[in-house]
Amino acid sequence: MFVAIMNAYQQLADCLFARGIESYFQNPELLVLSGQNPAMPSSNSFWVTLKGAEWFIGTWLPAVYRADAERICDICEAVFKSSPSAIWNVEPDLAAKLNLRRLTPDEMETLGF
Repeated sequence: MFVAIMNAYQQLADCLFARGIESYFQNPELLVLSGQNPAMPSSNSFWVTLKGAEWFIGTWLPAVYRADAERICDICEAVFKSSPSAIWNVEPDLAAKLNLRRLTPDEMETLGF
């Protein structure tokens, strides 16, 4: 199971790298996409994590969005390119276009965010 999860992260990191987007592991379950390593408030950055079969995008507000696993690389690219600095939240129009659903505080707590 752990190997499958790490493979999913590596596949995402490889896809993003091919599109010119760097990433690094903050911990084994948190991949940070950033224009700078380590991510700073002045750098374009946000994070992604996989819980079960579901991908989540997290911002520094914090805000967490459920993302379509089939399109996770495309979604991450669009979110990354939406801002030149740290991403505090995903703009509502972009979230709607990407079919991202922002979790409620209760959902975030239940999922351990």
